[in-house]
Amino acid sequence: MEHFDPQKFIELVARLENNAELSIETIENDTFPLLKLKKNKFDYLFSLPFSLYTSVNSSNKIEQLVAFLVQKRSDSLIINFPPFTELTVCKAQELASKYKCHLSINTCHIVNTDRSLEEVISTFNSTRKKHIKRYQKAEQLKVFQTLEPYYFDEYYKLYLDSVNRWENGNIGYSKELIANLHLVPGIRMWVAELEGKVISAMICIYHQDHVFDWLAASIINDDLKKLYAPVAVQFEVIRHAVEHGLKYVNMGASVNLLGVSDFKDSWGASEHETYTFNKTSTFFKVSKKIVTNIKKLLS
Repeated sequence: MEHFDPQKFIELVARLENNAELSIETIENDTFPLLKLKKNKFDYLFSLPFSLYTSVNSSNKIEQLVAFLVQKRSDSLIINFPPFTELTVCKAQELASKYKCHLSINTCHIVNTDRSLEEVISTFNSTRKKHIKRYQKAEQLKVFQTLEPYYFDEYYKLYLDSVNRWENGNIGYSKELIANLHLVPGIRMWVAELEGKVISAMICIYHQDHVFDWLAASIINDDLKKLYAPVAVQFEVIRHAVEHGLKYVNMGASVNLLGVSDFKDSWGASEHETYTFNKTSTFFKVSKKIVTNIKKLLS
């Protein structure tokens, strides 16, 4: 199975964004790509290899990484540490205080797939089991994995529809980025089709021993609701992980999205802590505050 390549991903972003630069950094003979973005005269740094889909198993290396990156020139530095990292709340707070970073502690949902499919299904709640049976019995949906560019274009349409339903309505990903994700090793899409029309899709990142549910979107209306397309897609992702010997499915975070956390809990997922360190310049903080106040006055 082809694994995710963080460097290829950053190279894609750098190629699509004229204001993006890629650099290869080294800490104790370990190299990792670092993404630098320049937007509105601000310099942003992202340590993408250590985000939700990559493990860091040494607490010493974690501190070395933080110490190294806070010395880099930037207006906003973001360092993400995933579940199963050798990091505790106390240690994270200690590092944040020592290196003057803002610390955000969130949770993500993990489904253990290192067991039989029957054992995994036994952890689903009764509603989820019922919906899976209805999807399977109806045989109306075609659910499959794909790398065809057409489906990445179709996903973006679903994504825009989802953004319009969210309260903030912010578009976080460009059409060009989504359209080219199939070029990155380890990124695959799962699709649910009804009579040739895509009604639900999920972009997943396959890396080492697990899969990360990165982006998901569906058509939501009364006519399609009882087809349980999002359930069908998630179930096939989990089933595929079990059958291919992956240890877990990372369903990601559910920050400020009503109902999403309940949906993930229904799959028998357990919650695990993730940590984000953010360091910003004084000018950046003041500028952002001014912009926020202006938007409030104009709203």
